[in-house]
Amino acid sequence: MIDVITLSSKGQFVIPKNIREEMGLEKEDKFVMVHDRDSILLKRIAREEAKKAMLNLLNKFSDEFKKHKITQKDVIKEIKKVRFKR
Repeated sequence: MIDVITLSSKGQFVIPKNIREEMGLEKEDKFVMVHDRDSILLKRIAREEAKKAMLNLLNKFSDEFKKHKITQKDVIKEIKKVRFKR
């Protein structure tokens, strides 16, 4: 099925109702988004897959932090800097 949708001023778009119903999409469903130049692909994933993907991502961050000797204190300091700039 092909449909035309519009991106809102907040960067959001709505999946048309007929597509949501056809696919059985529900509130709080999780998706992986992949983009390449001018294309975006959304893939629905099960909650367990989402949890696994998030843990994998956190592990990658942890590995990179260790590799670059970034501590939890460093991360908290940077978060505070960004928050106070607003």
